[in-house]
Amino acid sequence: MKRCRGALCCAMLGLSTALLTGCWDREYLKDLNLAYSAGFDLTKDHKIKETVELIIPPKTEQSSTTNEIHSAVGLSTRGASNILRARVRGNMRVIKNSVQLIGKSLAEEGLKAPMDVNFRDPRNPSSDVRLIVTENDASEIIGKKKIGELQIGEFLSQKISSLEKMSLFYPPETVNTVFRSLTDPGQDFALPYIGVQGSEIVAKGVALFHDQSFSGSLGKDQSIMLVLMKGKSGGNARFTKTVNLDTTKPIRGSISYNVGNKKRKREFHVSVARNGDVHVTLSLKLQAVIEEFTGPQLLDDKAVTRVNKELSSIMTEEAREVVRELQQANCDIFGVGRQLMAYHPKLWKRIDWNKEYRNVQFHTQVQVSIIDTGVIQ
Repeated sequence: MKRCRGALCCAMLGLSTALLTGCWDREYLKDLNLAYSAGFDLTKDHKIKETVELIIPPKTEQSSTTNEIHSAVGLSTRGASNILRARVRGNMRVIKNSVQLIGKSLAEEGLKAPMDVNFRDPRNPSSDVRLIVTENDASEIIGKKKIGELQIGEFLSQKISSLEKMSLFYPPETVNTVFRSLTDPGQDFALPYIGVQGSEIVAKGVALFHDQSFSGSLGKDQSIMLVLMKGKSGGNARFTKTVNLDTTKPIRGSISYNVGNKKRKREFHVSVARNGDVHVTLSLKLQAVIEEFTGPQLLDDKAVTRVNKELSSIMTEEAREVVRELQQANCDIFGVGRQLMAYHPKLWKRIDWNKEYRNVQFHTQVQVSIIDTGVIQ
């Protein structure tokens, strides 16, 4: 009897296995076109131009992948994408997409409408896709196809990662983080800003946003200062300044120093005066390591004290200039509005923050302390 039951179970198992249909929704890599980078521009007649870099799998094990650049223009982002998909051979997938470029003209119009489908479509990756604003058309940069030995998508991904480590922009801004910022009325954001210089793709700094629209920009040194003022650092944060102290023993020369990956103290406090004026105290205490000094003498303890004072003065003025640029661009990147929403809700409800942010009184101070003179001692 037991043998009969065992035979019956084996027969049923074999029958059920034979009836399985397999993976009906699988796709073979050789049949896919993977989009590694994508760009979006606004045309002169206010249509959306989408440009993608497709990675073509190698035909043999000995050959390498190649890339193709395709563009299409539509009434909307989805419309351009549909036209694009109809043109390319094979299926186009964005699962390997690592960067999305936004042309400056499109960014000035606002990100919500053109990027909404990318924000909401669950098939689109969002948590690790960098958003970048381009001074030129995004299609011009992706159209370069290769930079040196690297295909354009890989080059851009490595370049942005490297610049994040240099603190030109940090923490990383992705499709996911930008989407959350767009829904937050109390804080704005900034994105990497790149351009074309001759045959090279260069970092311009950061593109500032108010609400959803590009409203201004900061240069490279200003961008690093902004990261520090946010209390962040990408590992390295290097500056080169000229010191010229008029003393009995003057110290003249350029000095390169690194304040990244060192102890720092940030004070950020929002207060409201009796008359309703908003005040922000923003101070930084930075530790610096000198990496190069072109002055004629060694930096002894007395000289270091004088250099500390000079660098503190220089960086305080630069931090204040960053604040002026932010207010001119109406970019509340420090989240002053969010603080008012949380701790001064009555004031927040009765003011027009779009107008009042420019009137906020910032009290900004930077203190630099050299802790190591490196190899120049």
